[in-house]
Amino acid sequence: MGQKNHLSRYFWLANVFFWLAVHAIFVHVQYNAMLNTEGEVSWIRTWVLMSPWYLSWVWVTVGVFIVVQRNANEDITVSRRVLNHLFWMIILLISYWAFCTLCRNILFGDEFTQFWPIFTRTLYTSSQLDVFIYLGVLAAAIAINFYHNVLEEKIELKRLQNELTQEQLKTLRSQLNPHFLFNTLNTIASLVRLKREKEAVSALSELSLMLRKILENTDHADVRVKEEVDFINSYLTLQKMRFADKLDTHILVHPDCLEFSIPNMLLHPLVENAVQHGSQLESNQNPLNLEISRDEHELMFVMTNRVARHDNHQGFGIGLTNTRERLTRIYTHFRLELRPLENDVFETTLAIPIGELDA
Repeated sequence: MGQKNHLSRYFWLANVFFWLAVHAIFVHVQYNAMLNTEGEVSWIRTWVLMSPWYLSWVWVTVGVFIVVQRNANEDITVSRRVLNHLFWMIILLISYWAFCTLCRNILFGDEFTQFWPIFTRTLYTSSQLDVFIYLGVLAAAIAINFYHNVLEEKIELKRLQNELTQEQLKTLRSQLNPHFLFNTLNTIASLVRLKREKEAVSALSELSLMLRKILENTDHADVRVKEEVDFINSYLTLQKMRFADKLDTHILVHPDCLEFSIPNMLLHPLVENAVQHGSQLESNQNPLNLEISRDEHELMFVMTNRVARHDNHQGFGIGLTNTRERLTRIYTHFRLELRPLENDVFETTLAIPIGELDA
């Protein structure tokens, strides 16, 4: 992933104010030291005379950050990076010393012939301190650049995970539409042939509601609990028409849970999995119960349904596996548990944190 080579206005503000603060501190120290000497002392004059040596670090810092950014973008070896930093350190520090010496000559009114002696003296007196300051700025630039890259990678990873989740949701919808639609239309056709027009009209109405909700929420990654429950109720109504007396369904939603946001079509794979198990049993009135409640900071979905005694999946269908993978990409923590009860009944418990989608 490429990195942008630019410095934001916040960097410029922080850079300028930092070196202004450093300059003010050293001016204050130098001014207090000069108060004990003979001669007239002015804080303003001290500030002006010392300004080239500290405020010039503003543009040196800019140069260091640009070098770090460009070095990070190039696909080169570590030794080559070190040589690049060494080269630019020499260039920037020599430019810094030359510029400060020139400013000093101008401020003190010295002739230009004094440039080289003062420049040479600077190399002997303050060059070591300047090198350590430069290395400190370089370390800060590398650390900030690394932190910025980590943040960008996290943002990009989050974006890719969101896109993947959206694709999974689209896949789920595309699987639901033809598979479920054909079975429902066959059920409606059978009702018409049996002269059960009222039930056929009811089935068409429920199917219309389901398809409308799918279209309305095409671009929405999350929906309210009451909208998801309405969708599930329509689905179960149609499935009960299809499988006659095979299913005995009950849904209980606590009123304080209706407005919470949950991932779109979160419950459908779980309910569909339960319907498939119940419809394949030889017995009738196979229970399928869903209760939605709130437990402190979690939204709880508890579903019980009957399965075949020798079921190979032990209640874990593809729907449960896909739901677990989808939730892993959405939440930092959640619970999806399934345990056997008496009389070949299984209990599926899903708990998701409240507020992560509502924020």
